[in-house]
Formats: sequence, structure tokens, C-alpha cells
Amino acid sequence: MTQTSTLPVSDEITFSPETIAMACLDVDLEARILSCDAMAHRFLELHPGYRHRDEVERLHIAPDVAFDAALRVASREAAPDSTVLMSEAPASNEPVQINVLPFQPERVRIVIFWHTPDAAFVDEQLPSLTARERAVLELAAAGLRRDRIGYQLNISLPTVDLHCRNLRRKLSALTMSEAVAVATRRNILSL
Repeated sequence: MTQTSTLPVSDEITFSPETIAMACLDVDLEARILSCDAMAHRFLELHPGYRHRDEVERLHIAPDVAFDAALRVASREAAPDSTVLMSEAPASNEPVQINVLPFQPERVRIVIFWHTPDAAFVDEQLPSLTARERAVLELAAAGLRRDRIGYQLNISLPTVDLHCRNLRRKLSALTMSEAVAVATRRNILSL
């Protein structure tokens, strides 16, 4: 079961035509940044308050209590769970939603969705999919299982699995369902 918390509301709320960007970071249990994608680098450049530097670079999300609790829940050995931190009315260029997801032992994936006026940068970061990856993604979005995808495309199950792994990596997703959701949200896949 996913837990949801609300982030504090900023005083200034102004919106302009913009796009939703998605950034992925992997952190350890102490919020040390282990890896991040290009959109996460861009997010941290534009939002220096989310980066805390002491001896190592750490992700800082206020309120600390809610973020620390989300990290603990996502990294539990028994029954880890995801947490969604949402702003009721986010300020322009601020995060709309922050997902704290179980990933690997001692590692948590943070996915940040925010409004960005930098649409050109977002468009540059869209992954390029091969024709076969796009076909696998479309069939997965239609609800087909791995074996049915292989049958439809006349490819073996290991080949379907290879394309699925590549899609998950390119879309920074943990599952194919998440990959379909990310592709839909980023207009890579139109349903």
C-alpha cells in the first residue's frame, strides 16, 4: 500500500505554459545521492535547495521528518513500501510530486515530477526507442503478456525480455507497467 504525504505549500504560486519533467535519483538510506539521470542533474541545478553538501552530496526534501520516514519505509527488508509526497498547490517550477520507491537493498529510487518552462531540455532528454522496442511497448500498453508479445512480433521470450529490460532502463522504470505509464506521461506512447 502506498503512503501519501503533503509537502508544505509555497507562498508564491504562478504558472506559465510549461511541461512536466521527470527526474530519477537513487539514494542510500542517509539520502546520499548514488546516481541520477540528466533530468535529475538539471533539477538539482535549478533547485539548489534540494541538494545538501557536507562531506558527500545528499538529497534534501522538506519536511525532513516525512522524507526520512519515506526512506525508512522504502528500505525495509520486510515489506518495503512506496511513498508519494505531493504538494497541494506547488509554486511554478517546484515539484508537483515526489515518489520514494523501494529499489534495491540499501538503495531507494526517488522520482521527482515538476513543472519546468525548459521544454527544449525535456524534449532533448526523451529516450530514443528502436522500432522493436516501440512495438513491445505498445503491445505491453495494450495489456499483452510476454508470451503474447513474442507471438505477435514473432520473437522469442528472451528477446522480449531483452527489449523489456532496455525499455525499463531507458524510461527509468522498475516494471513494464511503470514504463508504459512513463511513456504515456512523456508523450512517447499515445494511447
